[in-house]
Amino acid sequence: MASILVVEDHPLFVQSLVRLLKDRGGYNVSSVASGEAALQQLGDGTQFDLVMIDVSLPGMSGIDLVEEIHEKKPQLPCLMVSGHMATHYVHQSMEMGARGYILKEDI
Repeated sequence: MASILVVEDHPLFVQSLVRLLKDRGGYNVSSVASGEAALQQLGDGTQFDLVMIDVSLPGMSGIDLVEEIHEKKPQLPCLMVSGHMATHYVHQSMEMGARGYILKEDI
């Protein structure tokens, strides 16, 4: 079973996304609310097949998080999940190593 780490700070959205991924997708899902917490979880040896990251996070931005993950674990795919529709967020995310960009409203 594939494992997904969701990095999202909005409680209602993360609860809905985690439930959707578990119930409909059958995935093993963990969630954290900040980039710093994500880096800690990724560094403790827990293996994930995908990281889904919000662009706007407290502290470290999601785009900065993608860059750090891509430097440390380039094989780990990161997918941005955001409410920001501006193309510069998409371009920055992809330049830092994200493999895709999904708008929250499209989920």
